[in-house]
This record gives sequence, C-alpha cells and structure tokens, in this order.
Amino acid sequence: MVQISEKKPSVLYVDDLQTNLFLFKETFKEDYNIILAESAAAALDILKEQEIQVLLTDQQMPEMTGTGLLEIVAVEYPDIRRFLLSAFTDFDTVVEAVNKGNIHGYINKPMHAEEITLSINNSLEMYYLRKKNRQMMEELEQANRKLINLDGMKSEIIKVISREIRSPLNRIMGTIHLLKDKIEGQELSEVVNILDSSVSKLEEFSSMTEQISILKSPGHKLNISRVPFKQVIEYSVIEASEEMKEKGIGLDLQNEAGDASIQGEFHLLISCLVNLLRNAINHCDSGGSITIKTMHSEENFVCGVIDQGKDYTEKHFEDMVSQYCSGDTNLNLNFGIQLSLAQMIMEAHSGKILFERTEYKKGALKMVFAQASGDSGNQDLGLQG
Repeated sequence: MVQISEKKPSVLYVDDLQTNLFLFKETFKEDYNIILAESAAAALDILKEQEIQVLLTDQQMPEMTGTGLLEIVAVEYPDIRRFLLSAFTDFDTVVEAVNKGNIHGYINKPMHAEEITLSINNSLEMYYLRKKNRQMMEELEQANRKLINLDGMKSEIIKVISREIRSPLNRIMGTIHLLKDKIEGQELSEVVNILDSSVSKLEEFSSMTEQISILKSPGHKLNISRVPFKQVIEYSVIEASEEMKEKGIGLDLQNEAGDASIQGEFHLLISCLVNLLRNAINHCDSGGSITIKTMHSEENFVCGVIDQGKDYTEKHFEDMVSQYCSGDTNLNLNFGIQLSLAQMIMEAHSGKILFERTEYKKGALKMVFAQASGDSGNQDLGLQG
C-alpha cells in the first residue's frame, strides 16, 4: 500500500449498534485511526471537523440510511472512499448506492476482517495515488514493462494498448503545463478533473494489460469455483459506478436467473462484465439508462447488457453481428481492447460473447455460458430494452 504519511489513515465507521462499533474499533485500531459515529448526522458533524480517508456505513439506520449518507458525502466530500455495509443483499440497495452514493465497495454482514482490510487498503491505495503524480508515472512504467514482456501476443494488440495509454498521458502532461501558469477558480477544478480521469484510464489499461498477459501465458489455468452470478453483477456495477455517475446514467437490473451460480474465476467474470458495461456507457446518452438482464435455462446461462444504441451505424451493427454471432474467435481490435478482453475471458470459460440488435436500435452484448450440451446459437433471448 502506498503510504504518504506516517500517520495512520483515518477510517470513519457509522453504525447505530454500540456492539458493532466497539467490535469494529477493537479489530482495526492497530492499523487505522478508527473514528466512530452512531448516526448519519453524527458522521456528517465529524466530517466537518476531521480529514477522513475512508467511510464505511451500515445501511439500516434510523432517521437516515447508509445510502442517504453516502449520497451527501459523494457530493460534499468526493475524495473520501465510500463503502456500504448491509446484512441484506438486494439489487435495489446496490442500485441506489451506485446511482446516488457513488460507492467504491459493498460489504455483506456478518463482516470478515480480512475482506474489510483488503477493501480499505485498496481504497487507500487509490486515495494516495491520486494525490501524488509521480505514482502515476510509476504506474505507466509498469504498464509499459508488461507490454514489452507479453508472450505470444500479436503486435497489433501491443500497439493498440500502447496508443491508448499514451493518449491520457499526453492530456496529463499538457494539463501539468497549464497548472504552472497558476490557474485559479473553476478552471483549476476542471484541470483536476482531467487529471483524475486520465489517471483512472491509465489504471484501467494497466489492469487490462495484466489480464491479457495472464490469459495468454502458456499453460495458464483458471482458478475455477462455483460463483453466484448475482454477486458478479453487484461487484461489476460498483466497479463501473464512477463512469455511470459522471454521465448521469442509471441502471435497470432484471435478474430472471434468480440465485443461479456458474463455474468460473470470480475476478475474471467481474472484469468481463465491467468491460461490457463500459462499452454500454459509450453507447448511452447522458442521463440515459443501461439494462442488465440475466436468464437461465437447462442449456445456457446468459447475462445481457443493453445500451441505448447511441452512435451505432448500420455498418457498426453489421460488423458487431458478424464478429459476435458468427462463431469467429479471432480478435477484432476495431471494437477496442475492452471487448477483445471480454471475448478472451469468455473463451477461457468455454463460453462466448454474442451481440443482438434489440428494438429501438439498441444493442445488447451477452455473456453466454454453456451449462449442458447444446448451444444458444443466435436465438432471440428476449433482451429487449
């Protein structure tokens, strides 16, 4: 973890039960400066007086829920890393927390110390990275080293990733020159936003580079386990929440598969769905909506991501259908690294990515897992928006 200061990071925990507050502080007081609040109102008073790096709040509290608190904090203290805790895993709570509170993580009760420590440390890593520009440069150098050492990759993939990494870097360097001219007021805020967005892009491409490298490593085997797909959706939505928040995009979850689970590698499945969500974000207008729909049959498990069809041309539709409905397993970099990585992940799981043109010129990309003998082919799976 990047440690900028010798002081312990400050973690604010909000819960209306005294027992939970006491247990949380006793568990984590050696690693963090733990600050406790019995209500959302008390937490807001603390935030006015103290610098907090991480906020964890219970959902079910009197007077104001955890999502209500997170919504306020997201606006007034956007740098704080925000986590929601709840004993109830329901999509409505996750959607509200993502759309309003712009959360960075969702933790189920009863809490596990290792899970919370990992979540806090990862969040602090991001918090400090964004406060120190030279860490961004180290991140870029690391990404470049991974590109150079990729084994068995096509030179086209390396070129595309390298080009996409250079683009946000050029924006950062240009913005730094502007900062030297002592920009003030609203312009300074816009500059900081550009820096923040560009650093996030670098982190995203670095992560994709690592995943591609691992998937293409000779003899690599997946860490397979039985994965509840509802949990994959929850984590994926949280991962893409900042991009959706930035464009004001809402989320509609239609889980017809219930509590169905599949065999797969948990973190790769999240990465695949996140990449489909980010593709959908690019094809949605500001203030629009993305639909996630799951279906389960004896032959297949399907998760579809439906966008609004923004910027789709007839040629684009034809190319998408040709690439993702013909059984062609060759990567097509014209659709970007995100969809190429999603396709690789699904192939590693003996599944596929399919594309369907829905009503109203919307597009749906589908993760299709074969559960038994049989093939979904190009059948209409009802992924209408």
